[in-house]
Amino acid sequence: MQAHIATFSSPVTWLRRAALALKKSPFGMVSISIFYVFSMTALGTLPVIGLVLASLFMPFGTMLVINGTRQVFLGEQPSYAILGNLFKNADVRARLIRVGLVYAGFILAADFVYAVMAADSISKWEIVNDRLVWETVWPNFPWGAVGCALLVYVIGQMATWFAPALVAWKNMPAGKAIFYSFFGCLKNWLPIVVLLVLLTASITGCAITVSLICQILGISDYMLFVMTPVAFLLTAWAYGTILPMWVDIFGDVSAEN
Repeated sequence: MQAHIATFSSPVTWLRRAALALKKSPFGMVSISIFYVFSMTALGTLPVIGLVLASLFMPFGTMLVINGTRQVFLGEQPSYAILGNLFKNADVRARLIRVGLVYAGFILAADFVYAVMAADSISKWEIVNDRLVWETVWPNFPWGAVGCALLVYVIGQMATWFAPALVAWKNMPAGKAIFYSFFGCLKNWLPIVVLLVLLTASITGCAITVSLICQILGISDYMLFVMTPVAFLLTAWAYGTILPMWVDIFGDVSAEN
């Protein structure tokens, strides 16, 4: 099986397709995206095992979002039924859980790398009257620890980004799905970086624009109420790019090749 290599202009197409899905079903797209984000956040805040539980939910939540986006393009409303269907299928459930465990391993590894490498720098930070003295933070900021932890996290994302769909839609074993997800992302690193840059610029621009409009209208005190629905729409837009990415890179590739 060989993943396709997207073109340099593909990120623009991905964003347009995501915007079209959002236009077709704004409530449905926002619903599944925010459900995924809130579920990951709620599970992640649980003590001791929260991070692992969130990681185990990740493959199922990813399939909820990507399948929901596909349903929109088929003229349907996004359905949560896929969560139950995936969980009822013992074989698929087990493979998705393995993907989640790998994801958890990378997250825990990133946390460990940061904790070990940053310990010396953080020990030099000073706290006075229960307040952090920022003058002691910047000269001792653990840039190396952040960089190494981020590298581990990115590798984990690459290994598990397309793995749930490769398991559920291409019937791959978890290990093979993780392998092809990683190298599919690696082969398409430039379009993916361009997509991230475009998303970051767009989200930042929207936030600044909303802030300026609120200031002009004199409703800055209520900006949270304006920004929240905008943030929901932007979140749904960002997650809506997963399906177009999948279609371009793996969509028509046979798992047997």
